[in-house]
Amino acid sequence: MIAAWCAAFAIIGGALCLYVGTPHQALIAGGGARRSGRIAGIVLLAVALALLMTVQGPATAVFTWMTGAMLVWSIVPVAVRWWRFRREAAR
Repeated sequence: MIAAWCAAFAIIGGALCLYVGTPHQALIAGGGARRSGRIAGIVLLAVALALLMTVQGPATAVFTWMTGAMLVWSIVPVAVRWWRFRREAAR
C-alpha cells in the first residue's frame, strides 16, 4: 500500500516537473529550470513506474502510470490559468 502511495506522489511530482520543463508553461515565471525540471520529471516518472510494477501487473502498471500523468498534464495548465485569471480579476 505504501508503494502505491509513493508511486502516486512520484507520478504527480514527475508530471509537474515535466510540465515546468516545457517552454510554454505558466506555473513558474521565467522558466529558468527547464533542463533540471525535465531531468527530475523523467527520474520521478521512472521511479513511479518501477513502484507500480511491484504492486500491479505490467499492463495495469503502465496504464495507471500513463493515466495519472495525463490527468496531471490535463488539469494543471487549466488550473494555473484559472488561478492567474482570478488573481488578476481581483485587482
